[in-house]
Amino acid sequence: MRTTRISHRLGLVFAFSAAICPALLGQAPASAPADPNDTKIDEIIKETQQQIGGKNLAGLVWWVPAEFWEASAIQQGSSPQQARETFGSLRQYTMVIVLAGKIGIGNVNWYPESEVRASTTLRDSEGQVYKPLTDISSDAVGVTSIIKPVMANILGPAGQNLHIMFFPGKTSAGKSIADPAREGSFTVLIDNLGGQPHSAFEWRLPLTSMTPPRFCPIGKERMEASWKYCPWHGTKLENLAPPPALPEPRKKDEKSPN
Repeated sequence: MRTTRISHRLGLVFAFSAAICPALLGQAPASAPADPNDTKIDEIIKETQQQIGGKNLAGLVWWVPAEFWEASAIQQGSSPQQARETFGSLRQYTMVIVLAGKIGIGNVNWYPESEVRASTTLRDSEGQVYKPLTDISSDAVGVTSIIKPVMANILGPAGQNLHIMFFPGKTSAGKSIADPAREGSFTVLIDNLGGQPHSAFEWRLPLTSMTPPRFCPIGKERMEASWKYCPWHGTKLENLAPPPALPEPRKKDEKSPN
């Protein structure tokens, strides 16, 4: 199965998973019908997924911000407040999903979780490197427990080998590592997997899908949110005003192993 096809199907399944999460976590049912014309989820997926390339390698790296879950729930009919209350606790993490395998003759031999986790780290904008967390909240465990069986059912072996990892959401100084609506950057590193000594997957923030539209003042072309200059006219673009900070969701004391 080609990586692009996997990526497309993964996005559909994730949107479905986000829609059923409120019910599984004891939240109120959706209060409004979903808008079938809403393309926000597709836009977020395009910006947060990156493909794994290289000799005889296939797969993807997917950064899944909490805002993705919230947007998915809203598209399925939940109110913004319901979505925030349900998934806001995931903002304490940087959630990354890795699917990687070696291409064989007519198939892909997917790497097991132990190898993928041992090879994957996250580097923040200041150069600090983090390993996947082994102690995560019950909410994070709940998301994992929903995703894996659904993915296995839809994607078969590929879904069974989607490896979900949680990294810290903030630096030791309290700065957000991967806020999709604010300026910054971070990188997921995969080392010594499939004969590839080093692979880096970088995200430059903010995400265009998570910020108000920007346009070149000369040509009126739409600009990416992370661009500083118009690539066609060289015009300096005004900085985006950061969105107002949302209140932190109430933290839960319960911890569960990953």
